[in-house]
Amino acid sequence: RYVADQKSAGMLTLVSQKGKIIHLNSCGFRDIESSSPMQTDTLFRIYSMTKAITSVVLMTLFEKGEFQLDDPAYRWIPELKTLKVFQEGGVYTELESHITIRQLLTHTAGFSYGFYPENNPVDKLYAEVWRELKKDRPLHEVMALAFELPLFAQPGTRWQYSIATDICGYLVQIMTDMSFGDYLQKTILDPLDMADTGFEVPEAKRQRFSSMYGLSDEQPLALLESNRDSAFIPSTDNGKVNFQSGGGGLISSIEDYWQFAQMMLNRGELNGVRILQAETVDDMTRNHVADKLQPLAFNGLFPEPVNGYGFGLGYCISLGDSDIGNAGDFGWGGMADTYCWIDPKEQLVGILMQQFMPSLTHSGRLDFRKAVYSTIQAQ
Repeated sequence: RYVADQKSAGMLTLVSQKGKIIHLNSCGFRDIESSSPMQTDTLFRIYSMTKAITSVVLMTLFEKGEFQLDDPAYRWIPELKTLKVFQEGGVYTELESHITIRQLLTHTAGFSYGFYPENNPVDKLYAEVWRELKKDRPLHEVMALAFELPLFAQPGTRWQYSIATDICGYLVQIMTDMSFGDYLQKTILDPLDMADTGFEVPEAKRQRFSSMYGLSDEQPLALLESNRDSAFIPSTDNGKVNFQSGGGGLISSIEDYWQFAQMMLNRGELNGVRILQAETVDDMTRNHVADKLQPLAFNGLFPEPVNGYGFGLGYCISLGDSDIGNAGDFGWGGMADTYCWIDPKEQLVGILMQQFMPSLTHSGRLDFRKAVYSTIQAQ
């Protein structure tokens, strides 16, 4: 229906239960211009679905004793010690407390993304600067420039979706003395056999890459980025993208991402390979955001604040049962309206892949969840 109504060029949906894929379906096109159909091996810009993977990567270092969650992050990134905080009237104030790693993982550190530039001068700065910063610079250069921006709020006083997960990736790079991408490959992608996931689309796989579409004044499915001319196709001689973004930099396939999600549903293990201890996964998938900071400004399902959702270490957490999920289910989506959620009660993983911007223009994520749970309840 979404494809027929021109709300999506093409969709790929997957549902698994108790470790088995019980639904995998494609419809529409991965590239309208060439009439290339959406297929199960299509590659997608997963954008912020990268955040869950980055959070897991960082928590592997937690398990190695590299840090504690409430450690001040300036121990590794000295620039975080001297950040200024914007106040009404254009006043910049000192930090009242130092940013912790827990706050970076939960988006309560005070950073922003610039989603609401009309509402706040700091968001306006992020909207103007962050997109420019990301233009194929190495991670350390992007971070150095980002730390020149003021904070949106004092650490721990607001939940604000932000560049914090990119900072988590930077922490991994500093703690390991490896590039973020190399450590990600070693700890997650290789062990889980996620061969189609990375920061760029290799030449041999470009025929599987999806184009990006979105709403414009002229048409409901305007081509925004071709699968032949994309920021994810390297312009460098070494065939690599320079900016390894932990917040939104990965390309993946639906079955690759299912491998990762199933590992999280299994509390850290898949096919005999353990990525995290079960207790660490349990901690990541519980709410860490205080009641006074709720409702979240954004929860990945609704474009406006709604009650009933908290945030863990990299995931949005459902706090109660409803007709679209169960208490304790967790997930997150991406800027191109991709989405994944995991429901431990039902032993279920649901993944929706498409390439449409801006996300949440249409209610495909919500309708997909409703369809899955109505089917389960009818069985």
